[in-house]
Amino acid sequence: MKLSQVKPLLGKLISIPSVTGNEHEIAAYVSDFLSDYGLKIETVEVPGCGPSILASFRGGFREGGLLLYGHLDTVEPTKGWRCSPFKPVVEGSRVYGLGACDMKAGVAAILLAAGRLAEADFKGNLTVALVSDEELYSRGCDTLIRLRKLKGVQAAVSAEPTGLDFMDIARRGRVVYDISIQGSSAHAALLDKRHASNAVREAAKLILALDKLPLDAGGSVSVLSVNGGTDFLTVPDSCKLVLDRHLGVDEKVEEALSQVRTFIENLHLRARFQVKLFKRPTPYMKPYRIGENEPILQAVEQACLRVRGKIPRKRIGLSVGDENYLVGRAGIPTVTLGPRGGNEHGANEYVELPSVVEAANIYLTASTIFLKT
Repeated sequence: MKLSQVKPLLGKLISIPSVTGNEHEIAAYVSDFLSDYGLKIETVEVPGCGPSILASFRGGFREGGLLLYGHLDTVEPTKGWRCSPFKPVVEGSRVYGLGACDMKAGVAAILLAAGRLAEADFKGNLTVALVSDEELYSRGCDTLIRLRKLKGVQAAVSAEPTGLDFMDIARRGRVVYDISIQGSSAHAALLDKRHASNAVREAAKLILALDKLPLDAGGSVSVLSVNGGTDFLTVPDSCKLVLDRHLGVDEKVEEALSQVRTFIENLHLRARFQVKLFKRPTPYMKPYRIGENEPILQAVEQACLRVRGKIPRKRIGLSVGDENYLVGRAGIPTVTLGPRGGNEHGANEYVELPSVVEAANIYLTASTIFLKT
């Protein structure tokens, strides 16, 4: 693949707004793109958002096959953009635009790799999945798994941005807790409030104590929201917290929930705390780590060596993604490797164009290595 192929395709993808829930137009575009190369297309409807696209061409005598994976949606644009988020701007080797790095560059690389394989009359068993709603609830990936659309896939490469010098072979897990605090009210002007329990104050005590929550390596905890209080001159008797808990690769969702409950009990706060999982339409993501001897890992390493002359460093991904579902629920060993850029989820997001070219050539090479082994 060449820069002259990457640049216009990436610009087109950026120019199609695809904030989570509105992926319909970009799904149609990538469907037409892959169809023009002769790939078989399946449009998978996803409740509450745009569809996901599956494309495949099958051949040879090998069971299962390889999955090239990406997502079509972006977050909403934030304040601070110095250009339109949906109009790509090229400055030197960089392309600026919403989703440029996360992950329309990866999608462009997948499209070009699949197109090149199709032109070469590739006989391997390859599937391309470009899904909706990765940024919010992963409903696109969840739908593919529930409908068994990925049955038989042996391994996957995800094009999430890693900078190419790194590849993710593991990811942390994540749960979100909905914590209700119930105190007791009294007139706020009373000097003697022995019979009152200020729910907001007790919530604050918990927040300040979270730094002492024992965490496994890679674990983290963050307060996402606090909601409580009253406009009246009354000691507030209720408060709610939403708490994010990222799990280390060896932690379990159930154990982490029990840990938080025990931690709060041991603080002996003057209010009743109820901790439960925050409701979401898809399952929470468990941590994972793939084996060092997985054939897909070896194929990607060989491809990087051929294309870039070096092997990326293996690491644990910072946060969760659809890869947690691919490995944890579908049982598909997944390597994450994607282009280099910056400012993801922020203003003036960009990607380095040469890295997109390299990524496309790595996906092409890794596909041929894996499916011929």
